Amino acid sequence: MEDNLKETIQTYDKIANLYADYKFPKLLQFQLNKFISLLIGKKILDAGCGPGRDLLYFKEEGLDVTGIDISKGMLRECRRRTNIMGLEMDMRKMTFPENIFDGIWCMASFSDIPKEDSSKVIDEFYRILKRGGAIYLAVKEGEGVEVVKKEKYNNLPRVYVYYKLNELENLLKKKFVILNSSTANDNGTSWIEIFAKKI
Repeated sequence: MEDNLKETIQTYDKIANLYADYKFPKLLQFQLNKFISLLIGKKILDAGCGPGRDLLYFKEEGLDVTGIDISKGMLRECRRRTNIMGLEMDMRKMTFPENIFDGIWCMASFSDIPKEDSSKVIDEFYRILKRGGAIYLAVKEGEGVEVVKKEKYNNLPRVYVYYKLNELENLLKKKFVILNSSTANDNGTSWIEIFAKKI
């Protein structure tokens, strides 16, 4: 499974510009604003920030933003497009001190993490989030793991780790209180979205 993640990182490094061109116009304004409404302060982490679309939105809304990504290519694209310097970091072992962020935004990138490491990431989110802090987590709905190749990304392989709604809820319930969980369909792709808080 670790090999799958390495392959996915290599793909992201190669397609960062194409990915950004496709994703930047697809702003999730409802979700972004709902997340902002739950914040107890202004310091937030975008975990898996990619080319920085959501980071830029948060910054323009006056928040103190930090972005991390495991792909050097995505971080270069983020700096070029947003003038925000993201940090190269693995969500499974972050170097931030405890209780530092008011919110954690994790759009899609949790699906890149091997499922056997999912609890590590949730533990890390809990560790760095302040009490009362908010978390948004979105993943693709489904079962198992799939290697996906898309023409718009030059048919390079990316690995998707899928979840069922109750599976993701159970993972989060160990550490967080779930405020809202739902599934949504976006052009034939089913997504799970969860808003939760650390108490």
